[in-house]
Amino acid sequence: MLRSLLIISIVFIFSLLQAQTDTLRVSGLYYGSNVFVYNNSKEDLFGLKKIIVNNDTITDELNYNGIEIDLESYQMEEESRVNILLIYAASLAPVVVNPDALMPSVRFRITKPKYLKDNVIQWKVNGIPGDNPVVVEQYRYNSWRVVAEIDPVDTVANNVYTLTVKPHSGNNQFRVRCHDINNEELISKELLFNPGFAKNGIQNTKYESEIVLNYKAEFELYNEEGTLVKSGEDRYIKTSDLPKGKYLLFVDNQIIEIKKK
Repeated sequence: MLRSLLIISIVFIFSLLQAQTDTLRVSGLYYGSNVFVYNNSKEDLFGLKKIIVNNDTITDELNYNGIEIDLESYQMEEESRVNILLIYAASLAPVVVNPDALMPSVRFRITKPKYLKDNVIQWKVNGIPGDNPVVVEQYRYNSWRVVAEIDPVDTVANNVYTLTVKPHSGNNQFRVRCHDINNEELISKELLFNPGFAKNGIQNTKYESEIVLNYKAEFELYNEEGTLVKSGEDRYIKTSDLPKGKYLLFVDNQIIEIKKK
């Protein structure tokens, strides 16, 4: 008799647990990801009784701890409204593993720079940058060279950056490098544009006193040992103070070999 009463009591308790339900609502927008739920359980009793997705009720295959709500099967358009209602035994509350699946992700991204006018380029940084500067590079003399370092703006908004650059004649290439808050580096796609001005060069043929360029430009002058001996921005490059020998002139994305006799 006592055993029978005990069995009846256990059945009654389990029935009571099943009768007392509660609800958990998850809402947001569809961004191509499914929602995962941990279905709490006790012995052979699982908490979830129903899942309602946008008025569509799911009652099958709920006797598992791990449940994937397959939103893709609903063939929703991106950013469609999603309402999920979880109905469960009050003592066995489920846990939504990835509630951020229904929230827009702020993905760290650098847009491809674009050319505006008057040698100004523009790009955007989306997401939260790290402490490192935003670096702008130009492909010049067969390598990427840093032309600017800009302090990042600490916000998740789209941050617009502009920079006045010094292009050379012909096709120019620029790109942007930046680190996110996890110190992961991202490099933008390359901007390619042609400013349309004439190619620079050397007007004179003897370099005992100076090198004369077609027009004012940034330059670097290296000796035979590869040591930088002069740099700056000018049309006239003084050479009277340099010893005789061979030199390499870096100007207008060209490397020109000269010889001072």
